[in-house]
Amino acid sequence: MYPWGADAFEQRYRGIEKLLPNVTIELVDSQAQMDPLQELNAQKIVPDIIFANWGLDALYELDMIEPLDDLIQKHQFDLKALDPSLVASIRAMDRTGQGRILGFPIQYSPYGIWYNKEVFDKFGIEYPTERLTWDEVVELAKQMTAERDGVQYRGLEMGPGLASGEVTVPLSQLAVNLTDPDTGEVLIDKEPAVTRYFELMKKIYGIPGIVNEDPEARKDYEFPKKNVGMIVSWIEYLRWGVGDPEVAANMEAAPLPVWGDGEESAPPAGSNLLVINKYSEHKDAAFKVLAAYLSPEHQTELAKIGDAPPLFNNKDVISHFGENVEVFQGKNVAAFYETSPALPPAKISTWDPYVDIGGSMLKFSQSDMDIASFLRQLKEESEIKIKEAKKQKE
Repeated sequence: MYPWGADAFEQRYRGIEKLLPNVTIELVDSQAQMDPLQELNAQKIVPDIIFANWGLDALYELDMIEPLDDLIQKHQFDLKALDPSLVASIRAMDRTGQGRILGFPIQYSPYGIWYNKEVFDKFGIEYPTERLTWDEVVELAKQMTAERDGVQYRGLEMGPGLASGEVTVPLSQLAVNLTDPDTGEVLIDKEPAVTRYFELMKKIYGIPGIVNEDPEARKDYEFPKKNVGMIVSWIEYLRWGVGDPEVAANMEAAPLPVWGDGEESAPPAGSNLLVINKYSEHKDAAFKVLAAYLSPEHQTELAKIGDAPPLFNNKDVISHFGENVEVFQGKNVAAFYETSPALPPAKISTWDPYVDIGGSMLKFSQSDMDIASFLRQLKEESEIKIKEAKKQKE
């Protein structure tokens, strides 16, 4: 069951049949959300493998997840092929607290910095080839946030817009839950990592001119307009986020900044999952397909077309990333893999999405509130959302 159409399906899955000559893979073109899943179930269509691109909520509710632990042991699959952080993140998704493997990862898209060499040249600044700390990034951003030749330049964007997921990357590096995974209690005013993160954001968004005050301009983030020096984003951003080949030609990659003081981790590795349907009659064959999907042979082919491999420790596979994609030619994409991901909390809280730190960042950046007061306000707003969500689940 795959939601992105026949062409993408053929490109990413048909090659598995070469590795498993006795297996034929058939597309069920649908989405792993509640209504489509219920419709398939009513029609007695039973996909063996489900691409869980919308998370596990619907699959949990419909009791359609087959944990893989027994199959992993039966078929002697070596989990060490995957990064420990990725395995731990998958185990942390198990809401029972048993740490079961509920699926295998589609891919792992690491974060880093894409920077525009033209902007660095404009300000006479050396390119950031080495891994920087966040404080060093702030200083670079200050130097490139100024007007030149009638153009307002900005040194840094934390992803495509203030409400994007990338704005919380520095917090994610510290690997903490924002809420209690069992009770839903909002912890942001008690967690020192959150305060530390907001102190960093205050430094960034306190740089005069770093944020375009024009609401219309903010609808379309500015990096592709060639007036931003650096953007914190994912490895595939150059392909899917820039859009302008002229801009992409002047861009290069640098490792993800770190907090320093011995804290040199990327955010915990995460991924959407390929899940085996609990009601499948071909669980062993389905597991063999998942194992073949993660094989170095197949992942090398996926890496070539620009799918970032979850085989973080396999440098040979990673070296092929973007090989067949023109926009990645000659780029230092290996920089995205220089910082190993942190281990996640033992149990990932499903209540965290109700604490919209990323979405509140614009409000915070434009307010005069101190961090403690802002966190109290955000906590109250989050508590209301969680209370409403709990009512809906009753």
